[in-house]
Amino acid sequence: MPQTTQPAKNSLHLLSAALLLVSFFLPWVKWEDSPLSGMALPDGSFFATSADKFGLENPYPQFSFSFYLFWLIPVLVILAAWGYTRGKKTALIAAAAGALNLSLVTVYIVFSNTLLDLGVGKSLTGLLQPSLYLSAAAAVLFIWSSRPGHGISKVAWILIGPALAFSSYRFIKNQLETSTFSNTASSKAEYTVNAVDLIREFAGNDSAANKKYTDKILLVKGRVAELEPADSSLNVKFIDSLSGSYAIFDFQAEDVAEAKKLAVGDSVSIKASCSGGIFSRLRKATVITFKRSALLP
Repeated sequence: MPQTTQPAKNSLHLLSAALLLVSFFLPWVKWEDSPLSGMALPDGSFFATSADKFGLENPYPQFSFSFYLFWLIPVLVILAAWGYTRGKKTALIAAAAGALNLSLVTVYIVFSNTLLDLGVGKSLTGLLQPSLYLSAAAAVLFIWSSRPGHGISKVAWILIGPALAFSSYRFIKNQLETSTFSNTASSKAEYTVNAVDLIREFAGNDSAANKKYTDKILLVKGRVAELEPADSSLNVKFIDSLSGSYAIFDFQAEDVAEAKKLAVGDSVSIKASCSGGIFSRLRKATVITFKRSALLP
């Protein structure tokens, strides 16, 4: 039995290596009109595209150098495949290549899901491209068909990449959401604006508006157009009736109770940190998001 199955296993391993190598350079995601390959994260175009088109930048640019690690994927695949054809023990190299690739796939999926929440695309599967699925399958097969190695260790290598990537994503998201800031109400506003004027400024040139307002404290005055329950919190919207574009405010914990007393049509002043705005093709409108919002008397 080993004599008949070994050639097939050899072919399977080398096939998965070829698919893993080729798919790294093919489009993994397509965000609106921007296709991005697996190498987009290490070559810098991943966050450059998300920042330019959607105002969503790398939250920790000081650690961008760590993305270069993913250039090891094609290097390790080639080394593992070359060693395999010469009867070398390449399981560890193949496992490292596969785990890195699966962690990269996970990053693309969770980040695309974040963009989906911001109104980019109609569905997650619509943002993900066939090459991403191909790359993930090839990585699993590459690890599994390597030699030597026990099944349990191979399963561990298959799971460790996605687990670390997803855990890191959740940690960063939690850090950003729960970071200790001074109370927004007591912070100085860098800009005081009318809600509709602000919305139209973003709609007219979102790149310039994002550069001007993102991560700045704004005092926004307007009339409540919609109240949107969100778990134990509440989102307040100002809407430009002409375009349908809107600004949405997420209230910090100590201000939720006051926000829940609002009614549609109330004229209010809200001080908040601007997270930026994007044009949503799905909603055909510009969406501007705010965090750590506080109602002012």
